[in-house]
Amino acid sequence: MADEAVIVESEGGTQDFTVAVGTTIEKMTLCKLADPRTASASDGANVFAGIAATEKNSTDNATELGLFTEGTFVLTAAPGAAITAGMAVSLSGANLIKQATEAEMVTGAAFGKALESIASATTGEVKLGFV
Repeated sequence: MADEAVIVESEGGTQDFTVAVGTTIEKMTLCKLADPRTASASDGANVFAGIAATEKNSTDNATELGLFTEGTFVLTAAPGAAITAGMAVSLSGANLIKQATEAEMVTGAAFGKALESIASATTGEVKLGFV
C-alpha cells in the first residue's frame, strides 16, 4: 500500500485492537474503527482507530494488532484536499487524510490536528488526538 504514515514522535505506547484472521495490514497503515474495538485498513471517510505499529500478515492467524493512537506522524493529504495548519483532520481514503468537516467534528471522526499546512496530495505533520 502507498502513503503509509511516518512516525515523528510517539508519546505513548500502542493500544490493542481486534483484527480479522486472514487480512493483511501493513505497518504504519491508517486504520478504521468498527464496533466492537475492531480495526482494519482505512478505505474511505471512515472513523479513525489508529496507525498500525506492526505488520499484520494474512497467514499469521493473529487476532490483535497494536495501533498508535497518540503521537506526531507525517501523513498524506488526499488529492484535492488542501489542509490548513491548525485544522482538525479526518480519514479520506486508503492512508489519506483531509480537513475535517464540522459534521465530522461533531460525530468524532476528526482524529488529529495539522501542525502545518498540507497541500493536496503532499505530506505534512499531524498530531493525533489533538483536536
